Amino acid sequence: MPFTPIRLLILIDDARGYCSRVVPRMKELLEQRAFAVDVHRIQDGPVDIAPYRGLVIGSPAFGLGIKGAGPTPELTAFIQALEDLDEKKVALFCVYQLRPGTTFDRMKGLVLELGADFVASHAYSLLRPHDMEHVIPAECMVRIR
Repeated sequence: MPFTPIRLLILIDDARGYCSRVVPRMKELLEQRAFAVDVHRIQDGPVDIAPYRGLVIGSPAFGLGIKGAGPTPELTAFIQALEDLDEKKVALFCVYQLRPGTTFDRMKGLVLELGADFVASHAYSLLRPHDMEHVIPAECMVRIR
């Protein structure tokens, strides 16, 4: 039986270009772990998530991270409009200026409310985007199979 890579979608809100600072390397690390990875920016319109076993969802976290920070209202609305999220495994990340604040609490609550299977989260510093960059790819390798 031939090997078929598991398909993942990296879905990001790329406001101010924050998430695109970490996505190319994240995609590379996931592909090194035998995933077939596509990237979709919410700014590019709707996407069909049916072909993917898992999603990696990313949001910028602006400011000090004191009053919640993220996810952005645009990303929240986009995720709420996705169909069949309850059949997916989901990893979350944010790219923050100073602190991620309650971004993960909000994002995790949102995907769990929609029935997704939460697998991991990681916050990337805008100033040091490569710190601990292996976390999401490693967790996906173990938990999305």
